[in-house]
Amino acid sequence: MSQAETLSLSEEVATRLEEEILHGRRKPGDRLDERQLAEQYGVSRTPVREALQRLAASGLVVSRGKQGLQVAKLAVADLLDAFSVVAELEALAAGQAARRITPAQKEEMIKAHAACEEAVLRGDADAFFSANIAFHQVIAAASHNRVLQDQLRRLTVKTSPYRRIITFQADRMSKSIPEHNEVMDAIFRGDSLGASQALRGHVTLLGEGLSDLIHFLSMDVDLIQT
Repeated sequence: MSQAETLSLSEEVATRLEEEILHGRRKPGDRLDERQLAEQYGVSRTPVREALQRLAASGLVVSRGKQGLQVAKLAVADLLDAFSVVAELEALAAGQAARRITPAQKEEMIKAHAACEEAVLRGDADAFFSANIAFHQVIAAASHNRVLQDQLRRLTVKTSPYRRIITFQADRMSKSIPEHNEVMDAIFRGDSLGASQALRGHVTLLGEGLSDLIHFLSMDVDLIQT
């Protein structure tokens, strides 16, 4: 196998692992066994090893000595810092999306929002979480800023297990719907500042949201380092 082919496979493996972490199929602290991953993805261990090195460099994977490689956990302080950065990056993405979004991306956003609403009506937290990811991904894509998208994706994958905790709490899903509406309306009318402010307010962990996060994390100590 050529070096280019190995690189392509390692990128594919890294992307698949990121998706599994993003959607909660792999959780913080889960062990990542090179041999098992190679068998699962139907590739040799070389691209798996390179994919894990790539994810380790971005902080998504860490070495735990004899325990091997694991999906990274975040200390509470680092998690709160990560959320504050995500809020600013998403606000920037929303502001740029208000100026750059295409008609096709507007349709994608409407569909993702509708899927969120349907999930709320069914009380389906898993479906809501997936649709919510799609909603935020459309906004990032609509920014047409590749550097921003890359940085935002890395942090989104890191924080997604913890966002999932909040999503599954009472009333969080239903509260997200009017917040999404506000963001979407501002983007569609080309209000860059309004879109930024609305999405920052939706994501940021201040006041009640901050205290709730700490409470939820204290109930699920396996997800954090102290």
